[in-house]
Amino acid sequence: MWSYLIGFAAFLLTTMLQMSIFSQWKILSGSADIILLFIVAWCLHDRNKRLWLLVLIMAAFAGTISALPAYIPLIVYFIVYRVSRLFQARLMQSPLLGMLVLTFGASLLQIVLNIAYLFVIRVDLNFTDALVEVAFPSILLNMLLAIPVYVVVREIALYAFPKGVEA
Repeated sequence: MWSYLIGFAAFLLTTMLQMSIFSQWKILSGSADIILLFIVAWCLHDRNKRLWLLVLIMAAFAGTISALPAYIPLIVYFIVYRVSRLFQARLMQSPLLGMLVLTFGASLLQIVLNIAYLFVIRVDLNFTDALVEVAFPSILLNMLLAIPVYVVVREIALYAFPKGVEA
């Protein structure tokens, strides 16, 4: 129960930080997605069997504040959830490596889905400009912020999930 409350409160704080501060940090036209980084880090640390419920709530909330369709965060966050469960089972000796790999993959997936959606609705968009000015800088910022977010979430997780307590 505590993990859900702590996770949701941290998610709300992360959402506020994304909307106020991190949306203004830009390289070219790309910006960091701190919400995605929090979801990745939280999924790697949380061991609850019903974490998918919290991920569903977070994805629905992120989808409502996004300018793009709400199903894109749902798809990305649930893929992050499933892959993080696989990483926990196989790569838990190196969770930081899992954070970096998941951050890269999730950022790339989200950007590809966003660009694909914009192409489907026929937005006049140059593919090379979208890659060079938005996609690559966004991935770079996400990769740079992945380690600090991982450290903060790890400290929160040490408080939320004490050693020896199973979900």
